[in-house]
Amino acid sequence: METEHEKKKKEGNNFLKSNYFMIAGAVILILIVWFGFKALISSFEDYRVTLVDAPKEVAAGGIATITWRIDGPPTTINRTTAYLGTVSNPGDFNKDTKSQDASYTDFVKDFADGKYDIPLQFVGNIKITAVGKYYFRLYALIKDKNYWSDEYTFEVKPADYKISLVNSPKQLGIDDISTFTWSIDGPPTTINSTAVYFGPVSFPGELGKDIRPQDTKYTDFVRDFAGGRYNIPLQFVGNMKIATAGAYFFRVHAFINGGHYWTDEYTFEAK
Repeated sequence: METEHEKKKKEGNNFLKSNYFMIAGAVILILIVWFGFKALISSFEDYRVTLVDAPKEVAAGGIATITWRIDGPPTTINRTTAYLGTVSNPGDFNKDTKSQDASYTDFVKDFADGKYDIPLQFVGNIKITAVGKYYFRLYALIKDKNYWSDEYTFEVKPADYKISLVNSPKQLGIDDISTFTWSIDGPPTTINSTAVYFGPVSFPGELGKDIRPQDTKYTDFVRDFAGGRYNIPLQFVGNMKIATAGAYFFRVHAFINGGHYWTDEYTFEAK
C-alpha cells in the first residue's frame, strides 16, 4: 500500500507534469501567434515592381524608354532600375537574388542612385547601339531586400531613315504658290538632295531604295532642296507653282547614304 507521503509525492509529480505541459503548450501557442503575426505584417509590407510600358522595337543608336511602378507601403529607397542584356535570365527571382547574381550586362542609370519616395512611377531611358534581342527586368532595392519583375524583351534593329509627309495641299490654284512640308528622321548624317516629285500619272506600289526619280513617271519636282547640304534629322518646307489644271500624284524623295528613300504616293488637284 502507498503511504501518505508517497501519495502526496505522486500527486505533486502529476501536478508538475500537468503544469509543464500547460506552460509548454502556452509557449508553443505564443510562438505560433508571434510568427503568424510577423507573416501577416510581412504580407502588408510587401512591395511590387511592375512594368507599365516598354518598346517592342528600338532602332540601333536610338533611345529605349521604359516605364515602371513600385507599389507598397510608403518608404524611401535609393535604387531602382531596369537591368538588361542579350542573355535571358529565366525563372523566378526572389528577394535574395542580388543584381550581381543575374547575368544582365547593362542597366538604366536614371534612378540607380538617389532618394525616391515610393509608391512612385519611374520613366528611364537608355541608348542602345548593338543590334539584337534584349531581355530585361525591373529591379528595386527596398529595406535590404531585392524586388524583381518578370523578364521582358524588346528588339534592337538596324537604324534606318524615314521620310514623313507633314503637310500638303489637297487643292491648289493655277499659278498659286503651294507649300509642302516633310521631315526626314533617322541617325544624323548629311544629304545633298530631297524633293517632292510629282506628275499627272500615278506610279503606285512600294518603292525600294534602288528606284531613282528618273525611274518613275513623275515629271517635275520641288527645287528648294534638290541640291545642297542638309544635316538630318530635319524638317523641310518647299514651295511650288502649278501651271496646268488637273489631278497630280506625288511622293517625297531623299537620297541618303547611297539609297533612295520614298514616301507613299499622295494626290492633289490643281484648278
